Amino acid sequence: MPLIIDGYNLLYAAGLVGSVDGEGSFEGERRALLDALLAVIDPKELTQTVVVFDSAKAPPGLPRVYDYHQITVRFATGYADADEMIEELIQEHHAPKRLTVVSSDHRVQRAARRRKAKAIDSDSWYRLMRQSRARRREEEAKKPPLPKRPSAPAIPENEVSEWVEFFGKIDVDALAPSEDQSRSVPTAMPAPQPKTPPGKPSRPGAKPTEKPAPNVFSDDYLKKIAEEFFGES
Repeated sequence: MPLIIDGYNLLYAAGLVGSVDGEGSFEGERRALLDALLAVIDPKELTQTVVVFDSAKAPPGLPRVYDYHQITVRFATGYADADEMIEELIQEHHAPKRLTVVSSDHRVQRAARRRKAKAIDSDSWYRLMRQSRARRREEEAKKPPLPKRPSAPAIPENEVSEWVEFFGKIDVDALAPSEDQSRSVPTAMPAPQPKTPPGKPSRPGAKPTEKPAPNVFSDDYLKKIAEEFFGES
């Protein structure tokens, strides 16, 4: 929610005047107020927070507008007072219905209500913000802690010693291949040559060999025929 805060008005309402060492240390009091705001404002709303101070007490050489940990700090240079500058900021705000103006000055409050913005007294706002901060802390304290990652079970020291003794007896260097073995390349076996099919030449230009015709009749049958016709025994 966007905030416009009347700086010195809140400074007195929060009881921060004279809260720092050094009489009349307005710079220290302004810083104390800004630090108090950092403690009570939701971090997501800091970038939408504007604190306006009168320029009469502005330190020399300080920019008229500067950033204090995401809070925009402005000095009403060129204006009669901070109220006049706050009125202009309310008039120019692009979403006044979402705006909250923190000031006990009735003039500023009327300007806020004309634009449908919310106006609240400085002391009331600061008290509510401190209460809200206390509630947030209580809620955070009630949240259960995040579960811890399970740790691996510890190995007994005697078991560790046994493994160290066991593996310590292994010569790791002896398991590695020797330099000659690592460099040797296995000789490739010659590819088998296909056999020459019957009837085909074994080399270019060679004549194909004739395959002998198989016997149609058995030897005993031929012998019997010869005995009958030729009287051979």
